[in-house]
Amino acid sequence: MSEQGPGAGPWRKGEPEAHGLSAEALNRAADALAVAGERQGFVVIRNGVLVYERYWRNDYHLASPEWRNVSFSSGKSWGSTMVGLAYTKGLLGLDDLAARYRQPAASGLRPETTIRHLLTMTSGGTLNVKPSSRPPRRLDDPRPPGPGVEYAWEKVGEKGSPPGYGVSLPAGQAFYYDGAAADHLADIVATAAGVSSHRFMMEQIVSPLGCDNFNYQPEGVDRNDNVRFGGSIVLSCRDMARLGQLYLNGGRWDGRQLIDAGYIGQAASPSPANPSYGFLWWLNAAARVPAAPATMFFAAGARGQFCFVLPDQEIVIATMGFGAAQLSAEAAWDALGPVISQLPPSSA
Repeated sequence: MSEQGPGAGPWRKGEPEAHGLSAEALNRAADALAVAGERQGFVVIRNGVLVYERYWRNDYHLASPEWRNVSFSSGKSWGSTMVGLAYTKGLLGLDDLAARYRQPAASGLRPETTIRHLLTMTSGGTLNVKPSSRPPRRLDDPRPPGPGVEYAWEKVGEKGSPPGYGVSLPAGQAFYYDGAAADHLADIVATAAGVSSHRFMMEQIVSPLGCDNFNYQPEGVDRNDNVRFGGSIVLSCRDMARLGQLYLNGGRWDGRQLIDAGYIGQAASPSPANPSYGFLWWLNAAARVPAAPATMFFAAGARGQFCFVLPDQEIVIATMGFGAAQLSAEAAWDALGPVISQLPPSSA
C-alpha cells in the first residue's frame, strides 16, 4: 500500500470536495451523530488528509480537538499494535506459548494458550483479571484519579462466559469476547521487550506516530508500569485516526515499516473461530455492520468509541464521546452511510 498521513507532524488539512467528499453530506452526518448529545468528536481522513472534523461540549467533554476521550475497548486495537511491534522486532512469535513469558500460575491462562489465542479471544480465559476502564469524570467533578489497578483472582468466570472459562476450557476451542485475558498481553510484551508495556507503547508507538494527546488513565497503569491492555487509554479523535491510518498504510509510517505488513494483514483478516474478528480488531467481512463496506474493519469501545478503516475508499473515521446514550456501530453507519455509499475507491 502507499504510505499516507502526517508522519510525526500534525495532520495536513484539505477541503472535502478536493478529496471526493461532500461537506454538506458530512455536516448532515455530524448532525445525526450528535442527536443523542454524547459525541465529543468526529474526524474524517481521506488520502491521508484531514478533510472534516466537528467537536461538541457536554457534561464530560470540551469541544476541543485536543480533548482526551476514554478509549474503553477500542484500546484493544492499540494493544494489538503493541504486540505487532514486538513481533516486528523479533521479540516474540505469534504462536509462542504465553507461558514462555508469563507462567500460568501467575496469569491464570491455560498452559497451551498462545499469543495468537489471546489476540483472537480464544484463550480459554483466566480468573486473574483487572477491572474495566474508569468512565470519564464529569467536568464539574473535582475528585482526583484513583491508583493503578492490579490483577485480582475471581472465583468464577463472568456471567455469560462459556462453561469452564478460566478453569478448564481449552485454548482455541471457543471465541469469547473478554478483555481480562487479553490484558495479560501487556505483561507478555514487557517480558519480551525488557521494558514496561507503558514505556514500550509510549516510546515506540505513540511517539513515532506523532500522537499529541495520548496517554493512559492513572488507573490503567499498575505498580509495574504495565498497562491495561484492553482499554484505559485517553486520547483525542485526531490521534485515534492515526491508528487507523497506520493500518490503512499496511504498517508503514513516516518513511519506514513500523509494523510488519504481514501482521497488519492478519490483524485485519477473519480468525478461525469468528469471521468478524481479527487480532483485536472487529471486521465487517460477515456484514456485522450491514450498511458498511465488507472490507471495513474497526476498533470499537463502549459508548461509541470507534475508529473505522475503509481500505477500498482510503478513508479513516474516528468518533468518540460519552454520555447517557450508547452509539452502536450500526447506528453510526446510519449517519455515515450516505457519505460513503456512493463514493468510488480513491485513485490518489
